[in-house]
Amino acid sequence: ESYVHGPAPVPLASSVSSTTPVVPEALTLPRVALKERVLASLIDWFLLVVFINWFEIDRLKWVLIATYFAGLWVWRGTTIGGIVLRLRVVRLDGRSMDVDTALVRAVGALFGALALGLGYFWAAWDPEKQGWHDKIAGTVVVRTPKPQSLV
Repeated sequence: ESYVHGPAPVPLASSVSSTTPVVPEALTLPRVALKERVLASLIDWFLLVVFINWFEIDRLKWVLIATYFAGLWVWRGTTIGGIVLRLRVVRLDGRSMDVDTALVRAVGALFGALALGLGYFWAAWDPEKQGWHDKIAGTVVVRTPKPQSLV
């Protein structure tokens, strides 16, 4: 048997650039603290409550709420509250948000809320600033460098 002693050889710069994984730009943006996430959620919930009460929606209000969040995450990567605060939900694998990921995140958010909000508050002390819904969906919330539009 032969053993190699000493440090491993360092690859040349040309070989490093071709094998170094590319980090999606969105994942290089700063992660968002709990305070901004809560404020964005309050804006969204205020708008939803006004809309639901204005149109007297009762039967389908939970479907409307789930559609609002998941639909906007897929369509724009954020909600209206997120647009106001320049927040965006991005996938850790760098791919675009899809319906399956948005629905998993929405269901995870429901469970986090039912656990006395612990799933949301988890983002306050998690090193990656992820709530339970982010962890199970493979997402993070980041601050965008410039304002986003709804359209």
